Amino acid sequence: MKKMYWISLSYIVFGLVSGVLSHEIAYRTHFTGETSLSLVHPHAILLGGLVFLLLPLFMKAFAVEKQKSFQLFLWVYNIGLSMTLIFLAARGMSQLLTMPFPQFWDHMVGGLAGIGHIVLTVGLGFLFHALIRSAGSDRS
Repeated sequence: MKKMYWISLSYIVFGLVSGVLSHEIAYRTHFTGETSLSLVHPHAILLGGLVFLLLPLFMKAFAVEKQKSFQLFLWVYNIGLSMTLIFLAARGMSQLLTMPFPQFWDHMVGGLAGIGHIVLTVGLGFLFHALIRSAGSDRS
């Protein structure tokens, strides 16, 4: 359970730092529009911090961590969330700093962030599989 709290704390700190970074760079460059960088803050805090903060409740109630699919969830979900955050941040920084990147780079980074979202969804599937199996094993 302690591992989940550390993972949660890591995502929350990353989310808070990205929020401050987004705000400060926008302020200093006089940027007034929306960027993908502003999405990193809520993605990290909600999909990272909140999910891993709530997981110990399921671990205590259902012993979900004993399921093989829970271990798959941990790996797949963290990889997907990391991909999403990294590529959203990269795209947001290029928007915020108005870097002259080729159009294919912008599409590539956006596509990779989308793939990160897909990997996140697969990770959530593993989590729900583990939850359903562990909740079903208590009733047998």
